[in-house]
Amino acid sequence: MKISRFALAASAGLALFQSQLAQAATAPASCLSEAEVTALVGYALPAVIGGTMKSCKPHLATNGYFATRGTEFLGRYAARKDATWPMAKAAFLKLGSTKDSKMVDTIANMPDEAVQPFVEGIVSEMVGSEIKSGQCTAIERGVRLLSPLPPENTAELVTFVLVLSDKPKSGKASSFPICKTAA
Repeated sequence: MKISRFALAASAGLALFQSQLAQAATAPASCLSEAEVTALVGYALPAVIGGTMKSCKPHLATNGYFATRGTEFLGRYAARKDATWPMAKAAFLKLGSTKDSKMVDTIANMPDEAVQPFVEGIVSEMVGSEIKSGQCTAIERGVRLLSPLPPENTAELVTFVLVLSDKPKSGKASSFPICKTAA
């Protein structure tokens, strides 16, 4: 049976992503710089927005922000994916490097065209599965409030919030290891 590159990338990436989440709480991982986090966020935002819109569509008004402006909003963020991909990919690989270096090497050597759709699919599905219908109105409002910001500012704002909220309990590793900046 012949396995496509996409199927291989999907399998490898899923294993890497799941193992990274499980490992974050049990072993120290390489930390990500704020620039790397911003790149990951910037790259992931279109998938996050798309997954949110898909999950929330049945629960929102047909004349609300997502229904009337969501596609345009999503397009602005998607336009920056190519610019953020190189650093986002490096950060994604860095997150996985402490768990399975062979898997990381496999993904690193695959063409971006095989890896990108998989990463985007994982992010979109994760977001969609975590959103509860009662959250959709508030999420739509939050997106509407952020909509005047350029996509790069939104990515930096999300990174800023992640840095502020990265307060693991004593003796526990951060679930998303962000390097501490020099004061």
